[in-house]
Amino acid sequence: KTTSSDATNKPISFKHSKNGGRDEIFVDIFERISITFNSKGNLLHSAIDGTIQMKSYLSGNPDLKLALNEELTIGKGSSRGSFGVVEIDDCNFHECVRLDDFESQRIISFTPPDGEFVVMNYRITGDFRVPFRIFPFFELSSPYKIELIVKIRADIPENNSGTNIVVQFPVPKTTSSVSSTTGIGVTGQTTEYDSKKKNVTWKIKKMGGGTEHTLRTKIVLTKAHTSNVRKEIGPVSLQFEIPLFNPSNLQVRYLRIMPNSSGQTANNPYRWVRYVTKSQSYVCRL
Repeated sequence: KTTSSDATNKPISFKHSKNGGRDEIFVDIFERISITFNSKGNLLHSAIDGTIQMKSYLSGNPDLKLALNEELTIGKGSSRGSFGVVEIDDCNFHECVRLDDFESQRIISFTPPDGEFVVMNYRITGDFRVPFRIFPFFELSSPYKIELIVKIRADIPENNSGTNIVVQFPVPKTTSSVSSTTGIGVTGQTTEYDSKKKNVTWKIKKMGGGTEHTLRTKIVLTKAHTSNVRKEIGPVSLQFEIPLFNPSNLQVRYLRIMPNSSGQTANNPYRWVRYVTKSQSYVCRL
């Protein structure tokens, strides 16, 4: 079973009843993305910091086996671009983890400690599907006016959606006024200009895969701009969350609860798996 989340930092919570409470176990795969684009929208840097987090409410504290992708390689360049292979640069594990079957079968064995804990941390800096693209268009319409058009495109599957999307960028210190438009008939979006901080904020409540949105911002200056004015605008930063999606394609194949010494297992426990992706540092230079 899978469950979505509105926030990556939201802790797993479950009220377990000692009197007849059902055994449950929660597994979270959190991925935080760092991306840098140039002014043409081309990728300069990309990285994923991932975590497999778990919380167990299993009676008897049984041993567990967590199986990941069989086609999982560790070490940059180890997959040599093979199709379907998930390549991570490096990883580390909780001290309770046993790796006897990890090299051959990508199975992690462990007895979970009390409370919430991190089973595995991993990092990826190779090629992966970037969830959002940023395309800025910069126009100097007159000596006192600048127009910045920012287009955001969701390059995620159509059945996924980005939520809590926030786009921000600074404007020149000599700015006297700013007006932003998101298009006719657009709903679920707001724009705001902070005249003290000289910063524009564009919020999009939800954005489905395969869609794109555009913000057109007109900036009026108190002084005629110079050749350095472009350096005073941007970078464009993006914040977002994507439930039920992880760009690395790291997957839990199965979570197996092993029988105890007397051969008994937990009584038909629920197994919850949640995938959440969130921006860490996601910027486009102008």
